[in-house]
Amino acid sequence: MSTLYQLSLLLTLGGLCAVLVLVLRLAKSWQLKRFSGDMTIVDRVQLDQHASLVIVSVRGKELLLGVSQHGIHPLREGLDT
Repeated sequence: MSTLYQLSLLLTLGGLCAVLVLVLRLAKSWQLKRFSGDMTIVDRVQLDQHASLVIVSVRGKELLLGVSQHGIHPLREGLDT
C-alpha cells in the first residue's frame, strides 16, 4: 500500500470518528433539553403480576395512574398528601 493511500484512509477514519463524537454530543444535549426531570415517581404498589398503581408527580401535580399490560390510565388527579 502506498503512503498516500494510508494517509487518505487515516484521514477518512479520523473524520468519521469526529462526526460520530459530534453526533453523540448533540444527541445528549437534545435529550437533556427534552427531558427536564419535571416528572418523578412518588410511590408504586404492585397489585398483581401485570398491574400496579403509580403516584407520579408532574410539575407539582400528583397523579394516580393505573398501569397494566393493556396500557396506562389516569385514575385521579390532585391527590392529597
